[in-house]
Amino acid sequence: MKQNEKIVKESERFFYIDSLRGIAALLVVFQHDFVPLLGGDSDHFFWRYVLDAGKMGVIWFFIISGFVIPYSLKEGEGALRNFAISRFLRLYPAYWLSMGCALLAMSIAGAVMPPTRLILANITMFQTALGIADLSPVYWTLFIELVFYIICASAFAVGLLGKIKFRLTMVIGMMVLAMLMGVARDVFNMRFPVALPLALSLMFFGSIWRDALVDHCAVAKKYATWVLALYCFAMPLTFYMAYRTDMGYGETWTRYACTYAFSIATFIFFTQKFRITGRFWVWTGAISYSVYLFHPLVIRMVAYWLTPFDFPVLLVAVIAVASTLLVAHLVYTLVEKRFINLGRTLQRRPVKPVAVTGP
Repeated sequence: MKQNEKIVKESERFFYIDSLRGIAALLVVFQHDFVPLLGGDSDHFFWRYVLDAGKMGVIWFFIISGFVIPYSLKEGEGALRNFAISRFLRLYPAYWLSMGCALLAMSIAGAVMPPTRLILANITMFQTALGIADLSPVYWTLFIELVFYIICASAFAVGLLGKIKFRLTMVIGMMVLAMLMGVARDVFNMRFPVALPLALSLMFFGSIWRDALVDHCAVAKKYATWVLALYCFAMPLTFYMAYRTDMGYGETWTRYACTYAFSIATFIFFTQKFRITGRFWVWTGAISYSVYLFHPLVIRMVAYWLTPFDFPVLLVAVIAVASTLLVAHLVYTLVEKRFINLGRTLQRRPVKPVAVTGP
């Protein structure tokens, strides 16, 4: 019986999703490590106007969250408590470690330390909501993840998360909100957070796509088609209005449009037509969170240590990637995995009934 249960559990694991998660992390590393060697965003036409590999990885991350997270909320006693425990212990320990390592590296290098207010805000992972800068340039996506978790938990609490019409409404509503923000950004020349509703729309699309792909739900297939048609019209318009004027980040609307279109198309292709399940890619998926968190620091440290030796820059970039994978593997093994297991242990504990006393 136990052997049969093990087979079922292994068959339920989406190894191709793990692989895409790993590739997504490596795309972000590629953007930060190799693209500067290939001309950089500002000097090379392709990287400036056509494709942002790092953003492609982030888009995959968002769709994967929608593919996975809503289904981790399961009916039963203590469902929301278990979800909160799982998500907290999955995200925060490695995140805090990356913060500590970054601050330690800054101290050793003699860099100007960030103000205490910024550090304290970043500890919460809600610094964006507080209007405070990220300690690391990759932290911005984590706030969006938290917003998605809160929406999913709230929808689950009132019985809406399992309803596909609710998720379709969220996809469309967030896309419309992104369009309105894009127009407002253009009209008022102000930086409205277009990325937030766009990401949430993609996340809820990911859940609809899973229903269509895994459960073979006819309604989900129809809705997914509608959403893709909406994206074909709405996304280019949103990007044109939001990013035709560069507000200081080297933004070009064509790069946004091409990157989002290519990212969504390739995600659909690699989940429907050509599933990658090789051991290396599945392994990179397991350590992808630590790859994402630690790669900026590792890249800087490797460059700092190897610059005096006058190695070819391409070799330094390759060493940085290898070092990132090694560090991520260590963090996953020594930190992430242990806290994930702790979370599972805590979730197995029964919920204590609340004693009701009379007046």
